[in-house]
Amino acid sequence: MFRRRNQAAHSRGLFGTPGRGLCRCPDLGPSPPATQAQIAALQQAVRDAQTSGDNAWVLISAALVLMMTAPGLTLFYGGLVRRKNILGTMMQSFAMMGLITVLWALVGYSLAFGAGNGFIGGFEHAFLRGVGLAPNPNYGGTIPSRASWSTS
Repeated sequence: MFRRRNQAAHSRGLFGTPGRGLCRCPDLGPSPPATQAQIAALQQAVRDAQTSGDNAWVLISAALVLMMTAPGLTLFYGGLVRRKNILGTMMQSFAMMGLITVLWALVGYSLAFGAGNGFIGGFEHAFLRGVGLAPNPNYGGTIPSRASWSTS
């Protein structure tokens, strides 16, 4: 009985166009063949989107670490000292953030990503020497080694 009412509703046009169901798509005709240039452009767009997504993830992660370090460690260490020493402890946390940033640029990057033994890297990238925009396939094939806004 339900089937008869449903068929009657379709034939009267209550569920879309008369005599058709809702699941039918209009006929668009044959699609044009994809050329090699279109395929190459689509592949490049996918690579660019992946690179943008990877860069965004690294930047967001770095921002979260910075947000964790500044207020997180400051409040943590501030809670471990007396009231009169909180300001000094907070300033030490902020000063260490600046010092660690400079140390990372001078030797930390080289020790982390330079060629060396299995435990620690060498000093071939000390002072960020030789670090360019090309991604390092050993660590991240889509993430540049250096930020694109820095000068060469």
